[in-house]
Amino acid sequence: MTKFQILLLKFRMRPAALLRATRKADRLHKKMGNRFRVFFFGNRYHVWTRDEIRDRKKAGLFKFDKKAGVDFDTIAFYDTNPCNPLKSV
Repeated sequence: MTKFQILLLKFRMRPAALLRATRKADRLHKKMGNRFRVFFFGNRYHVWTRDEIRDRKKAGLFKFDKKAGVDFDTIAFYDTNPCNPLKSV
């Protein structure tokens, strides 16, 4: 990656949008009780559960060899799981 591409990626990953996505994940977790994760795909933040990740795998958005829990936990920006304090912002 060139230096310009790195700066462009940092610019698009706005901290305010990340904060909004984490608040949305917390609000949905409190309302529904499911575990939510925040990801950055397609130049925006997404709040997804494990079932939504599986649906996107079936639609062909992700590779089938990726697991919905283990592989996606490493790239999540935020996780509402209280047992995983290292992932919280």
